[in-house]
Amino acid sequence: MQLNELVTRSQLIRQAYHTLEKEHHGSEWTINEDLLALSNDIGNLDRLVMTKEGRYYDETPYQLSEKLAENIWWLIELSQRLNIDIETELEKFLAKKEQQLSIDLEKNNDKK
Repeated sequence: MQLNELVTRSQLIRQAYHTLEKEHHGSEWTINEDLLALSNDIGNLDRLVMTKEGRYYDETPYQLSEKLAENIWWLIELSQRLNIDIETELEKFLAKKEQQLSIDLEKNNDKK
């Protein structure tokens, strides 16, 4: 799946949640409330990773893979609400790191 498809699908899901928020609370969640939800999910992810490593006991009703995906979804959603083109920014970030670390993509593609 391409990143642009993930972004589009994430937006549609968030729009559905905004409808529910309006129905139940009279308004959409703010960006700060979205960030708080992400922070909570990051905490759950941390506990799941610690449980996987035998350093914690599992007390969350979530699966590690599901929670990791949900955190990515939150980051995509926040990028949209903050008017950040996450596809462009991720490409710039990766290109910068590849340059800093002297990673040759063509050479690595030839190895595959």
